[in-house]
Amino acid sequence: MLGRILIIMVLVGLGLWLLKKTMGSRKPPPTNPNPEQAKLIVCAHCGARVPATDALWKEGQGYCSMTHRHLGPKA
Repeated sequence: MLGRILIIMVLVGLGLWLLKKTMGSRKPPPTNPNPEQAKLIVCAHCGARVPATDALWKEGQGYCSMTHRHLGPKA
């Protein structure tokens, strides 16, 4: 009787361990970033790298802030 209970407990424990292992290994599907969002530009004034979607543009050049956009490209 004690042997059966021990075997059942071991089998249940093994089942729970396998279930946890398979559930933990599931990874969320990879998200494909927007290529435009992943693209970095260099601020025309200070040289900082900024995502193209966050850059401020003036006359075809990208800037990291309104101040640098106002100051224009560094000479």
